[in-house]
Amino acid sequence: MKLLFLLVLTACIVAGCSDSAGPEDEGEYTVLTPEDPQPGGDRLFGINPSESSEGFFPAFELAVEAGLQVTEINLSWDQIETSQGIYEDPYGVLEAITFYGFEDVEVFLTIAVINTVTRTVPDYLDGYDYNSPEVIQAFDNMIEWVLDQISPSVTIAALSIGNEVDILLDGSASWSDYEGFFVAAAANLNQSHPDLSIGVKCTVMNGLFKGEAGEIQSINQFTDMVMLTYYPLDDWFSVLPSSVVHEHFDQIVSYFPGAGIWIAEVGYPSGPACNSSETSQAHFFHEVFTAWDDHKDQIDFLLIDWLHEATPEQVAEWELYYGSSDPAFLEFLATLGLRNYDHTDKYAWVQLLAETNARGWN
Repeated sequence: MKLLFLLVLTACIVAGCSDSAGPEDEGEYTVLTPEDPQPGGDRLFGINPSESSEGFFPAFELAVEAGLQVTEINLSWDQIETSQGIYEDPYGVLEAITFYGFEDVEVFLTIAVINTVTRTVPDYLDGYDYNSPEVIQAFDNMIEWVLDQISPSVTIAALSIGNEVDILLDGSASWSDYEGFFVAAAANLNQSHPDLSIGVKCTVMNGLFKGEAGEIQSINQFTDMVMLTYYPLDDWFSVLPSSVVHEHFDQIVSYFPGAGIWIAEVGYPSGPACNSSETSQAHFFHEVFTAWDDHKDQIDFLLIDWLHEATPEQVAEWELYYGSSDPAFLEFLATLGLRNYDHTDKYAWVQLLAETNARGWN
């Protein structure tokens, strides 16, 4: 569900504070000992280092402490192409990510043609199908401009064409339209950037596990890796028991035998409106790393959303964007952070450090 998550260096990422402690969080937290941890090896570990009250650089240093290898930059097409053939670097993000090249952190680039609940194609292409020659050519022109802006010092770990596209796509005709667009766009990029890995982000809970497995499997015939976002919640934004992670990871890999899988976002709120707590959140990440070890040969990458909690101002923006004032939904967004906005630890952060340290990432 992450959305409009722009690069922190230029202060276009904000995060915030929320009182997320439940009754079971009183007192000190006892770290769960990692169970038979497997070396990180070739697996890639990522966090989106949303800033705290201390700003970006202290947040980034903490992410590095945890073993940061990859972070995500998510930009919508209509943020980049502001009118036909006119491109701009939103908030200076594409220039600013040169920093990551100097720090040996790879960038997972998402260009949202669909951004979760919204079609983000420029207005002049309204009325055109995704699979139309006009949209395909316009995307090709835009993405080539974007890639030209990125310093050669920056390693692009992969490109996702679309963000959680299954939430907006509805029905076989809609999926066929987007798949046709994706295949053409990826083919063009394969010609101009043959070393660039390309995929499309879909969801586990709302797509793969809710009747769209066939469509998600179909489009992933044409990707370099399967990209999935994972937030184990029920329809009322209450958390599922952390132990369910093992069953879910078993199911995920069963849908894509032999394919490399990226858990492109993973998160678990700590707020009581989601029937969660700091302890529950910490235990969830213990189970995530244990389950990842069980599938280390197929799940190549995992990225946590996100480092610090979101400010009330940011949550208010999301409320308008998503058109939902449901308290549990808003608390889900507000309390995903591993740490508090005031730059203090939550239990999940302490548990995460134990997990990444045990596997050699920090």
